[in-house]
Amino acid sequence: MKTFGKSAALWSFLILALVALGPVLFAEDGSKDTGNLFEKIMGIKAGAFGIIVQSVILLVSIFMIGWAIECFVNVQRDKIVPPEVVAHLQGYIDEGDLEGAVQYCEAAPNTLTRIMHGPLIRMQNGWDAMVGAADQQISVESGKLNYHISPLALVSALGPMFGLFGTVSGMVGAFDKMAAEGPNMSPSAVAGSIGLALMSTVMGLVIAIPGMIFFWLFQNRTIRIMDDITLIVDDMLDQLRGYIDQAKA
Repeated sequence: MKTFGKSAALWSFLILALVALGPVLFAEDGSKDTGNLFEKIMGIKAGAFGIIVQSVILLVSIFMIGWAIECFVNVQRDKIVPPEVVAHLQGYIDEGDLEGAVQYCEAAPNTLTRIMHGPLIRMQNGWDAMVGAADQQISVESGKLNYHISPLALVSALGPMFGLFGTVSGMVGAFDKMAAEGPNMSPSAVAGSIGLALMSTVMGLVIAIPGMIFFWLFQNRTIRIMDDITLIVDDMLDQLRGYIDQAKA
C-alpha cells in the first residue's frame, strides 16, 4: 500500500511537470503560439484553467487504474485467508487443542483468526455467545473489505462531477468570449472553450465507466470471499459445539 502511494505521487509529479514544461519542450522557432503539451496532445486551446481541470481528471484516472491494480492483486481469497492459515487453525480444532487454537489466532492475526478468536475465548459462555461473537466479527471484516474497495466507488462518482465542472466552465468561457467579440466573432475564438467543455465530458465518462465496472467486479469478489470464509467458520463452530456437547454429557 505504501509503495503504491509513493508511485502514485511520483506519477502525479511527472505529469504536472510535463504539463508545465510543455511550451519549452515543444517550442518552435518563429512560431507565435506553439501551445503547451496538454493543448498539443488534446488538440484544443484550453488555457491555464482548462489545463488544471483536465490535469485533475487525468490524475484521478491514474489513481483509479492504480487502485484497481492493487485490488486485483490483494483482493483475493488466498491473500485474505491463506490456505495454510485455514489448515493450521483446523488442525488445532481437530486435535481438540483449543488453547493452542486461541494462541494461534492471537499470534497470526488474519480475517479468519480474528473471526474465530471470539468464539474460542467465549466457549464457557455458551453457544449463543460464540455465534454472536463470530457474527459481529464477520460484519467487521466485511466492512474492512468494502472500505478497501470504496475508493473505486468514490472515483466513479467524482469522474462525472469533474467532467461536468469542466463542461460548465468551458461553456461559460465560450459565452463570455461571444459577448466580448460581438457580432463579428470568429468561430476560432470560442473553439478552445467549447473543446474544453466537450473533452471534459468525455474524460469524466472515461473515468466513471471503468470505475463502476471495477467497483462492481470487486464488490462481487468480496461477497464471494466473505461467503467462503463464513462457510469455513460455520464448519469450525460446529466442531466447537460438539466439544461443548461432549463436556455437558
